[in-house]
Amino acid sequence: MKIFARKYLLPVILSGLYISSAGQSFLSLDSAIAITLKKNYNILIAKNNYQVAENNHAPGMAGMLPNVSVLAGVALNDNNIDQNYSSGTTISKDGVTSSTLTPGIGLTWTLFDGTRMFIAYNQLGLLRDEGLAAEKMAMEDNVASVIDAYYNIVQQKQLLAVIDSNLALYKEEMDLAEKQYQIGTGSKLNFLQAKVGYNAELSAEMKQQVNVSTAIVALNQVLDEPIDKTYTVSDDITTGKELIYDTLKRNMATLNPNLIMANTNISVAHNALKEVDALRMPSVALNLNYGLSRSEYSAGFTLLNQSLGLTGGFTLSWTLFNGFITNINHKNAELAELNAKFQYDMLEEQTGGALLEAYQQYLINVKILQLDEENFKVAKENVEVAIEQFRIGTSNIVQLQQAQISFSQAGTQVVSDRYTTKVSETQLLQLSGQLIK
Repeated sequence: MKIFARKYLLPVILSGLYISSAGQSFLSLDSAIAITLKKNYNILIAKNNYQVAENNHAPGMAGMLPNVSVLAGVALNDNNIDQNYSSGTTISKDGVTSSTLTPGIGLTWTLFDGTRMFIAYNQLGLLRDEGLAAEKMAMEDNVASVIDAYYNIVQQKQLLAVIDSNLALYKEEMDLAEKQYQIGTGSKLNFLQAKVGYNAELSAEMKQQVNVSTAIVALNQVLDEPIDKTYTVSDDITTGKELIYDTLKRNMATLNPNLIMANTNISVAHNALKEVDALRMPSVALNLNYGLSRSEYSAGFTLLNQSLGLTGGFTLSWTLFNGFITNINHKNAELAELNAKFQYDMLEEQTGGALLEAYQQYLINVKILQLDEENFKVAKENVEVAIEQFRIGTSNIVQLQQAQISFSQAGTQVVSDRYTTKVSETQLLQLSGQLIK
C-alpha cells in the first residue's frame, strides 16, 4: 500500500505533477513574455507612437530655433519701352530685354512670442510621457494575458495529472475486484462496477487531453505564434508572493499607467491654458537676409543695377482685439483643465476600488487554497485507507469509489485554487503598476 501511495498519489498537486511530452521544446513563462513583448502588434504600435512623440520633443518642433532658407530668383522680360527724361532725352525702342537675378540666404527667428514656444516644448515632453505610459499599458495588458494563458496550460496539465492518478486508483481497484472475483472472495458485480469506473475515468482523461491542447492553442494565439506549435511548460503554478495592500495602493498612485496618463492629461490641459494666455502678449521676430540683386537692361537710362549685402530688421506683432476670441478660449481651456482633474479623480477612485476588491478576493483565494490543500491531504489518506480495506475485504466497492471521487474532487479543487490565486495575484500587480518593472 505504501508503494502504491508513493507511486501514484504523492506526486499529484502537492508537487505539481507535470506530464511532459518527448521531443517538445520547453517554453518558460519568461520566454513567453519575451515573445509577446517582441511580436505583439499592440505593443509594437505603442512603441512606434512613443518614438514619434520622443522625436517630436525637440526645440525646433516647438519653434524655438531660427528658420534659415536659401532663395534664388531669375526674371526675364522683353518689352517695348517709351521713356522721357527731365533732361529732354527720349528713348523709344521695341524688343528691349532685361534680366533680374536675386540669390540670397534669409533667416527668420522668433525671439519672443509670449513664452508660447517654451510652453509648446513642455507640451511635447508631456505628450512623450503619455506615449511612454501608453506603451507600458499595452505591455502590461498583453503580459497579463500571457500569464493567464500560460498558467492555464499548467492548470489543464495538472488536472490531467489528477485524472491519471485517479485512473491508476481505478486500475488498482479493478485488478483487486477481478482477483477477488476469480478466487471467489468477491462478486462479479464489484468487478463490473470497478470496470465501469475505470472506463469513465479513461474517457475523462481523453477529454482532458483535448483541454490541454486547446489551452496551448489559446497561448499561441496570444503570442501570435502558429496555432499548431506545441511545447512543454512549467510544472507548477508559482504563487505565494507577499502582497501587502498599503504597498500596492502606494505603487498604484505612482506606477499605474492609466493614472499616470490621466495625471499627465491635467498638465497638458494646464499647458493649453497657458498657451491661450500667451496669445495676449506681443510677438517679436528677427529677419535677416544676405543676398545679391542684379538687374541688366538692353536699353534705357540704367543698363546695370546691382546690390550685394546684408539687410535685416525686427517685426513686432501684437493682437489688441480679436472679438473676445482669446477670452472665450481661456474660459474653455479652464473648463478642459477642470475636466481633466475630474477624470483623474474618477479614474483614481475606480482603480482604488478595483484594487481593494481584488485584494480582498486575493486574501480569500489564498485562505481557500490553504484549506483545500489540507483537505487534499485528508482525501489522499482517506482513499489509501479505503483501498486497503477493500483489499482485505472490510469495505465494499461503493465506499471505495466514494473515496476515489472525493480524492479526485479535492485534487481538482486544489489545481483550480492555485490558478485562481495566480490570476488574482496578476491582477493586483497590474493594478499597482508592478507587473512590468
